[in-house]
Amino acid sequence: MRMAAAIFRAFVVMVVPLALWRLAAPLTGWAALALLPLGAAIWWGIYHPLRSRRQAELAVAILPGARLGRWLTGRLGAGINATLGVLVALPVLGWLALGGKGPVLVAVAVTGLLAGILSITATRLLSATLTRPYARLAGQRIGSGIAALAGLAPLVWITWAVIPVPHEITSASLSDAMSAALAARPAGDGWPGEVMGLFAALDTAKLWLAAQYREAAWVGLVFSIDAALVSFVAARSFVAVLEFTRMIARARE
Repeated sequence: MRMAAAIFRAFVVMVVPLALWRLAAPLTGWAALALLPLGAAIWWGIYHPLRSRRQAELAVAILPGARLGRWLTGRLGAGINATLGVLVALPVLGWLALGGKGPVLVAVAVTGLLAGILSITATRLLSATLTRPYARLAGQRIGSGIAALAGLAPLVWITWAVIPVPHEITSASLSDAMSAALAARPAGDGWPGEVMGLFAALDTAKLWLAAQYREAAWVGLVFSIDAALVSFVAARSFVAVLEFTRMIARARE
């Protein structure tokens, strides 16, 4: 029951900002503010386990009271990793929420939920062998990695076989198709529109390749790389949000 409650809280924290962004993005560039709470949750969810693991390592390596311990805290490295994670996750998740088709969104949601369940389970199993900082970080990586691999095949199949290629793409050149996607401004004007326009152009290029070279084996590789990025980002982001919500829940107890 506690696992289900934790998974549900993380799901709400992740879905609500993305839903608000999807609704408001075509209307105003300020819609990007809806993603800030999600970005903060992902940042803390990545930062906290990394810092805790690094502090456990430093506690063994550095003598108590040593001056070096004042400088080596593990915060800088954890902060850099968390920031990079957010810079990758928010644009990908924002484009999924804005331009993702129904079957893709369902597959991504299932991948995230599976990652949360597996990470909690793996952490509990590893806690019998490892100290908490190591068990938590290893469990999260194992859970998100397995879930990302499990979600890869369905995403490739959905984007390849289920989602139809728009007819206008088949008769246009690659540059014309990408230019039309950029001009469409799926997120309106401003820098959010620029970023989402780039994702729209890349997605259009992927569909154009599928329409023009469907029998070529390398096109499947393009779809696989795209699906792998989406699957990994979805799994890792959900696990980070789950860690954040569980950290808040523990602080209230």
